[in-house]
This record gives sequence, C-alpha cells and structure tokens, in this order.
Amino acid sequence: MGLMRYQSGQTRVTQLDGLRGIAALVVVACHVLSTLPGIGSVVSGNRSVGFNTAEMWAVFSPLHVLWNGTPAVHVFFVLSGFVLVLPFTRPGAVRNWAQYYAKRFFRLYLPAWASLAVAVALITVIPRTASPLQSPWADMYVIDPSVGQVFKDGLLLLNASTINTPLWSLKWEVAFSLLLPAYVFLALRWRRFWHVKIGLALLLAAVGALQDLEWLSYLPIFAIGAILGAERERIRELTQSWPRFVWFFVAAGGLFLANAEWISPEQPIPGVEAVVTVGATLIVLLFVSCRSAKRLGDTAAAQWLGRVSFSLYLVHLPIILAGVTLLRSFSLPLALAVSVAASFVAAEPFHRYVEQPAHRLSIAVGRAVQSRIRREARADKPPVRPAAEATSRHLVKSSAAT
Repeated sequence: MGLMRYQSGQTRVTQLDGLRGIAALVVVACHVLSTLPGIGSVVSGNRSVGFNTAEMWAVFSPLHVLWNGTPAVHVFFVLSGFVLVLPFTRPGAVRNWAQYYAKRFFRLYLPAWASLAVAVALITVIPRTASPLQSPWADMYVIDPSVGQVFKDGLLLLNASTINTPLWSLKWEVAFSLLLPAYVFLALRWRRFWHVKIGLALLLAAVGALQDLEWLSYLPIFAIGAILGAERERIRELTQSWPRFVWFFVAAGGLFLANAEWISPEQPIPGVEAVVTVGATLIVLLFVSCRSAKRLGDTAAAQWLGRVSFSLYLVHLPIILAGVTLLRSFSLPLALAVSVAASFVAAEPFHRYVEQPAHRLSIAVGRAVQSRIRREARADKPPVRPAAEATSRHLVKSSAAT
C-alpha cells in the first residue's frame, strides 16, 4: 500500500487514492460487523448458524460486498503493484535499487511498528476477554502479548498474531517490495503480450488458491497490478470508447466475482480466492478507465479516506476490540459506534504524526543513500586531471612547433 499519486504529463491517478480509501472503509466495516454474534459466527466458518432475515441479507446477498474484507485486501495488492511500478515506467528512469529499498523499509516498517505499539498499549490498558456478548470471531483476538510475539509481528515476515491482525497483509507487501526488480522486469518486457501475462498471473493465483499456497495465491496479484500500471496508457486507449453499458457490466461483474465466496450459504468452492482476484482486478480497471468511477474516486470524502487509509487500516482493529471489550456490557451497537468513530479520529493524527514523518524520513534516507552511491561512484573513477594536463602539454608543444 504505497503512495498513490503519480504525475504523467497532465494525468494523475488520483482516483486510485479514493479507491484505496473505499477499500479501507470496507475492511473497517468487515471487522465491525464480524463482532456481532450471529454474523461473526458465520465469518468464523460456521455457515449453518441460524440467521434472522436482516443477517441473511447482510451475509448472503450482494450487500456483503459492502463489508467483504477479502476483495478489499486484493484491491490493495493490485494497487500496490500498479503504483510501485509507475516510477520505473518513466522514460529514462534510473533503477537505483539501494535507494528504493532504503525508502521502502522506513515507509512500511515505521507505521507498522507504531500500530503494534498502539495495539499493545490498548491491550495493556483494556485487556481483551472472551464474552457471549460478542462473536466467536471477536473471541479469537483475545491475547496476552508476549515480547516474542511482538518481535515476530514486527518483522513483518511471518504470520501475524492476533495482537494487530491487519499486519498479516504487510507480510506480502514486504515480500512484493523485496521482489520488485523481478516485477518491474516482468511488467516492462514482452509489452505486446500484456494480456497474456495477466492471464498467466491469474492462472498462478488460481493454482495457489487450489493448493492452499498463500505465496502463490497472493504474489501474482501484485504482478497483475504491475502489468496494469505499465500498460495503463494502452488500456486507456483500448477502453476510452467503451459505452456506459459496457462499464456497467464491468462493475457488476467485478462486484459479483469479488463477492464469490458469499453468493450462497453453501461452503465456497476450492480456489474461490482466485475468482475474488478477478473481481478485484476488474474493480481497479474500472477506476483506472471509467469516468463515473474516476469521479467517485476523486470525491472529497474518498480522497480523505485515501489519504488516511494506511493509518486507518493499521489502527482500527485494536481500537474496535478495545471499545467492544469496554462497552459491550452496556450495548454492543453503542460500543461499535464509539469504536468506529474513535478509529476515524485516531487515523488522522496517526497519519499526521506517524505516517507522514515516516514518509519524509524515507525520502531523506533515500536521498542520503543516493548521494553516497554517487560519491562512491566518483571516487571509483580514474583521475581526470593528469590526462587533461597531458593533453594541455601536447597542445603547447604543437603550438610551439608551429
């Protein structure tokens, strides 16, 4: 989940900021509704639980797409691939990988560590406990953090514990970031076969989902985003003349496929996450090329959500669980309302005082690394002055002879 702004001539992909913000809002809604006892039970895997009519419509209808966190995370992954490849598609772009890695480390790790500290502090002040007043899903997050768990979660390389579970997705963001040179190579080679490359990435994601291999299921999603980013102009040219009804079907198809796991009360088919990936890809394509979706992504509300989306994503779950633990005995709906409001309120200062300073530090570190590389490159060059002096002496002798 990187910086979403990019300048290419007169065009800025600002609507993708809005899409990322909308996806973050969907994740928050997912965690809020999952704390309700009935809905949380089915989210935990018990699809035989008895539902009232409202809960049935919320879970097993197209309404579920409004709070379905899985496709929202897939959208994050596609957007990360799209955005991180963009700087390397500019004419004459220099691939300074040492500078990139230095910047990316601070950009990802400092906010993640800060959110982990927030989660531990909240658990210390308001210890999480299981309760029949909340869902079995919420009970899974009861934990007494150990130093080892905090350290492991802070690495962002292993499966996250339930201290701050949203960190699980950063494991794949870090893996993608480390492998970015390979993704750039893939995105910028064999340009004419971009659609074939996307098809192969989807095929790999399907194999990973069927075999329950997380790395093979998730890493190809970033490749899809990288290819879309590299071919964004070609895709715009291909789609700019599409009539509105075509975009209606793209939107409907994307939302339907993104929600494929919840189209019926039956257990989903094996490999359904690959279908979700197709839906997420269509949604990103919609926001890249469809004017109506662009306008939605560029609204003030969506842009604000996009600006604080990473911070909101990192801090919302510990706040929601603390609020539910503290207020559930009074009223669970009240607890959820207060927790959501607190999450949005906290996202702004976290963005301002943690995420933005981390971003500025990453830029400063990147510049320092670039300056050092340049100094070392100049130091490794053979001295120029003796050769210049020899040339000068030769010219003097030639003039004297003349």
